[in-house]
Amino acid sequence: MTEVETERTHFDMSSNDLIRNIVEDLFSYSSLRWERILQYYFFEDVILTTPILSTEGVNNVHFVYTLCQALNRQAPTIENIVFDTRRTAVVHLTLNVSPCVLPSFLRLRIPVVTTLHFRKTEPESGLLKIYHQEDSWTLEGLLQSLPLISFWYTHIFRVVMGLLMTTLGDLLDSALGHAQKMSARSREIQRQSRDLALELDEYRANLHENYLDRIRSWRQEQHTTHHGNNFDTFLLYPPRDDGPSRYQPQ
Repeated sequence: MTEVETERTHFDMSSNDLIRNIVEDLFSYSSLRWERILQYYFFEDVILTTPILSTEGVNNVHFVYTLCQALNRQAPTIENIVFDTRRTAVVHLTLNVSPCVLPSFLRLRIPVVTTLHFRKTEPESGLLKIYHQEDSWTLEGLLQSLPLISFWYTHIFRVVMGLLMTTLGDLLDSALGHAQKMSARSREIQRQSRDLALELDEYRANLHENYLDRIRSWRQEQHTTHHGNNFDTFLLYPPRDDGPSRYQPQ
């Protein structure tokens, strides 16, 4: 490994460690830790978007984090962090929803994917800051986080929908297969009809040609027979010489 590759590997490892520390501090419920991240690693015009809200500005993001920490007992659980191309960090975490106004045994675990978008503070600077935080969760994750609805969704709704979709797919596949067979049969009938028409035309042409050949042969035979009869008549009955006519001068 060359010196350049060694430095690049060391930089990548350092960047990954730095990103992990930023993520862990950002999603902790320690005000000192996530406020420090907002202060040093967020742009002033940072954008925060979730399925239910969108806000702009680091101060507004600070207010959102403050409200979430005040309403919830437990910090999110970080499952995995993927940092790619030194520009985007994808964080898979579980949001532990346990409002302070409800009993502690009431808790929802919602899978969330947070994407942190980085960019350089200056074109020639190596310092990266977050300019967009995007939180997203799916309807499936919300349904599975609810105890009774999760059982109904997993064991009843999905099973029934699976049976319905497979049945409809089977019917559609059968219909498409039958239509393809009918189309193939129709093409075969058209091809056979076309071949039969061509054979019929060829037969008519041959029949007409044979008819003309027969007519020409018959005419030739008639012509030959006529000349042959005249010659035989000449041989059997030659013209008589009765002498000079009485009307001829003597």
